[in-house]
Amino acid sequence: MKTYCNPLPIPDYPIGRNAPEGGLFWRELADPTVIYENRVWYLYPSCGMVWWSEDFVTWRHRRMEPYDCGYAPTVVKHRGRFWLLAFGSNLFVSDSPLGPFEDVGPLRAPDGSEFRAGDPMLFSDDDGCLYLYFGCGWKISGVELDAADPTRLLADPATMFEADTANHPWERMGACNTDPNYSWVEGAWMFKRGGIYYLTYAAPGTQWPTYGMGAYKSRSPLGPWEYMRTSPFLSGRAGLVTGPGHGCLVRGPGDSVWAFYTCCLCHHHIFERRIGMDRLRFGADGDILPTTATETPQFAPGTGDGGPGWLPLNRLAGRSEATSCAPGRDAVYATDGSMLSWWQPAPDDPAPALTTVCAHHEVPLPVAAVRIVWRDVGLDPPAGAAPGPFGYRVEAEIAPGEWTCVLDRADSREDLLCDYRELPAPVRALRVRLCIVSHSPGIAPGVIDFTAFG
Repeated sequence: MKTYCNPLPIPDYPIGRNAPEGGLFWRELADPTVIYENRVWYLYPSCGMVWWSEDFVTWRHRRMEPYDCGYAPTVVKHRGRFWLLAFGSNLFVSDSPLGPFEDVGPLRAPDGSEFRAGDPMLFSDDDGCLYLYFGCGWKISGVELDAADPTRLLADPATMFEADTANHPWERMGACNTDPNYSWVEGAWMFKRGGIYYLTYAAPGTQWPTYGMGAYKSRSPLGPWEYMRTSPFLSGRAGLVTGPGHGCLVRGPGDSVWAFYTCCLCHHHIFERRIGMDRLRFGADGDILPTTATETPQFAPGTGDGGPGWLPLNRLAGRSEATSCAPGRDAVYATDGSMLSWWQPAPDDPAPALTTVCAHHEVPLPVAAVRIVWRDVGLDPPAGAAPGPFGYRVEAEIAPGEWTCVLDRADSREDLLCDYRELPAPVRALRVRLCIVSHSPGIAPGVIDFTAFG
């Protein structure tokens, strides 16, 4: 049974769309749309497209045309073709989910004027009708499109629902939902199951760990709508994977349902984000059952339910040691479970290594997988400090002073900011060591997270 782990190991994270700001560059993927076509998942996030996975674990990247047409892209298969729209963009169409996509022009309101949608979502219903949902602020709106000419709105958009901070405390702005006067409702997504339409949305803002996904339900694609009492059905306020919002619901193997979502990093900029996924389940009444975003290994779609039960063995376990540390970037920050801190070796360290304890009372514990979340410190492509792969090895101390290499990625050519690997074979270890072998010129390697699971 294969496993995956959040944040997802998606290669070639692009530079953030708003960079540089304040002289800083960062990388960003967010606002994912995923479609399921011929047993393949295709991922279209903000800032770049397209990624796909045939085994639902390993992602491949192909630079598509258009590569980045705006924030919050949405793709739908309608009448045998694939239609693409993003925040404020024209509409595009292709015969393949991998593109290239042809520009067919802007959406147009009933009076013929151009219509630009914020955080759009296209939904093709079973009866062949096509709908647009959108909103980025206080409300979510919807309207039917001409199924034969999707650039045409058939009516003026109607409000589906508004933020309700009085009755839905989780929608209140702030890291602790402390401001009842403001919210930011966005990221509409329509999903149909068993005759029920689920119009999902995200609140209260992508920069907060309180960011999550809620839903309204209806028996009609344009309402009337009933608030789903299990909202937010997806949340995560503590740990490495927080703020799971602005995402999509998509079917997977065996008719399982999965949520892909944005998760917070937000160190350099509030749009510095990553992507995760988790399986959703439904109650007898049709409500989506509450789910907390996972940060431990889970069984891959189609291979099992839940996870193998592996836990972090070295999370703040005893003393972390490093060959060197840059000022203020101590070794402990690689195991503290935070996306905002990291270990960074000194610039003159010829062979940086980080050693962490995973044994208790000198009894070795079985290590089955490792996760590394990197930070490319000093990222500045115009100055020659471009993104690229990190080469590394993971070693295990199987007896006092006896080390063996359990994972060799020294020659890796994959640019992975988040890297998760099952070991070829589990090994009992007293300690584990991350040895950094190579990185892009001009980049200082930072390790946000180094976790041994078992």
